[in-house]
Amino acid sequence: MKIIFNYFFICKPYIPNYICILVGKSIKQRINGIKKSVSDVEKDIVDISKEQRGGIKEEYKDIEKIRHHKELIYYKTDALAIISRKLGGFDEFLKIVDELTREGYWMMHSEDVKNILGNFGLSAPGQNRGTLYYFQNKKYIN
Repeated sequence: MKIIFNYFFICKPYIPNYICILVGKSIKQRINGIKKSVSDVEKDIVDISKEQRGGIKEEYKDIEKIRHHKELIYYKTDALAIISRKLGGFDEFLKIVDELTREGYWMMHSEDVKNILGNFGLSAPGQNRGTLYYFQNKKYIN
């Protein structure tokens, strides 16, 4: 006899050996459906992990390029300036900010630069490598 499984079942004590009649899909069908769902999720996780691993490696290369840049102004055009402030050098940093402000740049954003590869792609407290400050020339701000 095939056992059927769904949201409810009917047990009748007068059926020999107390066999329960279950309504819906068989247990085997349900298990196979769950296995397929789990397999699909595993494949998605592997794909996402590969994508993220590649992104983390590229991000690490960019961070290292910024970290080894000797000047505080990492990038500057008429419209945009990026300052890389490492630990220390506060007075020099203030001079650069003063110059940019006099040239018409406004600070729009800042973000900490962290060591992302040292912790398997996770940034832990105390891993700050410095801060990037993004300035935009007010001529180009609407």
